[in-house]
Amino acid sequence: MKQKILKALTKDVGLKILAFIFAFLLWLVVVNIDDPTQTRTFTSVVTVTNEDVLKSAGKLYEIKDGVNTVSFRVTAKRSIIEKLSPSDFSAVADMNNLENGERIPVTVTAKTYANYITISNKQNYLYVELEDEATNRFVINAKTTGEAEEGVEVETVTCSPTVITVTGPQEVVSSIETVEASANIKGVNTDFTENVIPKFYDASGNEVDTKDLSLSVSTVSVSVHFNNVKTVDIAVKTSGTLASDLTLGSIKTDPSSVMIIGEASALNNVSNITIPESVINLSNVTGSFITTVDISSYLPEGVELTDPNSSKVTIYVLMENETNATAHVPASNIELRNVPEGLAVTLETESVSVNVFGTESALAALNTEDIIGYVDCSNLSVGDSQSTVLQFDNLEDITIQNTSVTVKVVEDESSTNSEDDNN
Repeated sequence: MKQKILKALTKDVGLKILAFIFAFLLWLVVVNIDDPTQTRTFTSVVTVTNEDVLKSAGKLYEIKDGVNTVSFRVTAKRSIIEKLSPSDFSAVADMNNLENGERIPVTVTAKTYANYITISNKQNYLYVELEDEATNRFVINAKTTGEAEEGVEVETVTCSPTVITVTGPQEVVSSIETVEASANIKGVNTDFTENVIPKFYDASGNEVDTKDLSLSVSTVSVSVHFNNVKTVDIAVKTSGTLASDLTLGSIKTDPSSVMIIGEASALNNVSNITIPESVINLSNVTGSFITTVDISSYLPEGVELTDPNSSKVTIYVLMENETNATAHVPASNIELRNVPEGLAVTLETESVSVNVFGTESALAALNTEDIIGYVDCSNLSVGDSQSTVLQFDNLEDITIQNTSVTVKVVEDESSTNSEDDNN
């Protein structure tokens, strides 16, 4: 039995070997027809390594034209290549291999099926532009936007930290002029603190893009403290008695009201700011006039003006049926009287603004050329920008208020030369 089997196996060995080879080749053909080799192009994002090489040299880089991808061809069996995606490859640009300061060779490798695919050997490059790196420190300006609720006003705005360090391309860093951190107070009436993102501005007020900058902090803590505020009228008291030939028309102030700040308990006790009777003594009044006082000393205890610069108040004291206007008197209409011998006096202005009073019809008919004033120079001495009183003679139905002017007093050289000639 064994001999028959052996004989059957060894019979026509050549034909059997030939048949086996043919079957293998046929299998290869079938396999290649069902799973052929294909080539496709993939695009991957490039990862840059060893960036510290540039930092240590005080340089930064920017990818040219923003293109940080490379395309490459991959060859593999269809069954494999159809499973591949760009995430199956890594594209790495090592900054140590920077060439000519402008390009870095990119190495593409497969993460999967590495032994079954072929990546084209064409060299890809990542193109970059180098920039100088700069670092600077800026003071942060704490600000508010919007309007708080009625009855409160911002007293202080602070931020923490107060300084921010910025590192980035020298061109961008050098363009920064100011840094601001703004808190929105719209509809707020109590103290609060919030974190805000600081904004950077150039000298023209345009916002600077910070995407390429490294900041010491990403947010700033802004604290806003409010004060209670209140608007109160200004009242004027008078003393003395007006002359019998005069009739008081009105007493007005400009401004008519001011805003004050303080604790709520203190504000509740204030209904107005009163200018005391010692300021306006009617017994000394000869007609309508205007005067200015500082009301800061008349404020009740515990309150202050929201704006210290608004402490000056103008008081208008007008006789019955009179109103006021401003007239501009030319310097040629002002006489310099009683000039001491050996001195020369000149006005340091071409015209003087004065307050005039009268009925509306009288003021409408007033010609400023008719206003004549004079300065008594008898008590003046040599010196620049000296203030002295300018006085006027009233016109019919018109009262002109005296005012002050600035004059310059020098030695009269013509007088000195005349004396020398006489000697």
